[in-house]
Amino acid sequence: MRRIKIVCFFFFAVLVKNAYSYDFSLSGYFQNFVVFKTDKDFDPSESIYEPWGQTAGAIGTYTEPRLKFSIGETIIAAEPLLGFNVWSRNSPFSRPDQEERSQLIFLLRQLYSETKFSSLKVRAGYQYFADPIGIFLRFWIGGANFKFGNFRLFLGQIPDQTFEGLDIFSNNFINDTFVLSFDFIQKSKEEDINVLPMVQSGFFAGIYNVLDNSIVRKPLFVSNIVAGYGYDTDDLNITAGVALQGGVKAKSSQDLKSETIVAGAFEVSAVSKGQSPVGGEIMFLSPDNSKYRDGINTAFLYSGKSLSRTILLTEDEIIFKSDNLDLNVGEKVSVFQNIRPGFIVADVWTELSLSDSWKITPLIGGAFSLIKENSSTDDSFLSNFFGLEFTPIISYRKDNIIFDFANVFFVPGDASLTFLNSINPYEKRTFIWSVDLSLRIVF
Repeated sequence: MRRIKIVCFFFFAVLVKNAYSYDFSLSGYFQNFVVFKTDKDFDPSESIYEPWGQTAGAIGTYTEPRLKFSIGETIIAAEPLLGFNVWSRNSPFSRPDQEERSQLIFLLRQLYSETKFSSLKVRAGYQYFADPIGIFLRFWIGGANFKFGNFRLFLGQIPDQTFEGLDIFSNNFINDTFVLSFDFIQKSKEEDINVLPMVQSGFFAGIYNVLDNSIVRKPLFVSNIVAGYGYDTDDLNITAGVALQGGVKAKSSQDLKSETIVAGAFEVSAVSKGQSPVGGEIMFLSPDNSKYRDGINTAFLYSGKSLSRTILLTEDEIIFKSDNLDLNVGEKVSVFQNIRPGFIVADVWTELSLSDSWKITPLIGGAFSLIKENSSTDDSFLSNFFGLEFTPIISYRKDNIIFDFANVFFVPGDASLTFLNSINPYEKRTFIWSVDLSLRIVF
């Protein structure tokens, strides 16, 4: 049935194009990927079948077409995600009563309309939304985005089906998560939503409020102020941003008392452009103290997105898989990550041209905590060192073909080992190897 709907959608798009003088555009990309890790969870405890670690890997395919209908100054846009179709999982011979995922995974990342009323631009529907550096908010959200010049007012609803159910009339707004924000971005990148920062140059500042009711009778309200500056010339790009966070989480401390949130974060990215560019990033997330649920939480509520180019320490933008150290060491709080030990990640990289189409990008990055007592429950493994990553990335770029081959060599620190392995933390993992391979065709 889903395949029929998709075919009908594309047929309707062609029919409208032929019947009316409306503008229609189709773009996007098609991607095959391979991911392999010698040890997924940093767990050094013995395994019957794999005594040296629990390997993890997948081969798959997905595509993300982007369709736009232009009717005068009004745009109707759709961005479905077809995949991830993992090769080892999908079978055309599977019985329909088996508890398996669909043969064709269909997600609608964006579906919105955008129109202009004089100087006011209104985008309503399911859409991508982020703060300027993505450190607090960076999600696909249903909402209304009002843009007047360089100012934005956004009202949105973050999806959560935990207590809602799939029935439309089961949704009553009681357990939903809402966003209200207002910001100013002097010059932003309009279309390239997959690359941070979204700021091209100039000053940016905004306030981003979230009311989260996804946990029954434990509402969370958090307000986040993000401000910074982007500097961009032909030779240099620098983006620096700071985030200040405050809020209240009901019945989350001892004796069901409310928990006060007071936290902060900052990010800096610098890139020297040219034939062989050199760059580096640093991110800081404030830690909580060593007393858990004592009425105040000073650990930053983090989106899981950063300016860092590391692949295993932070989100991998080569292949979107959301399986990184900064997500694994954090405590999940609704749609956010709360890394109580605190988190500092820094990296440096350069690009070396091998030919007109081939290049190699060596990258080195390290991550550290600030409160080592929050990194482990075992005093013999107390450490502030999460790990060191060295990643050479071999890339090919020509016309509409993008090929990336990344080898990740990772030395875990005690902070990552003991936090994730609470059953048998008697042996230290000294080395992890991972590979990411991606072949992307852009259309």
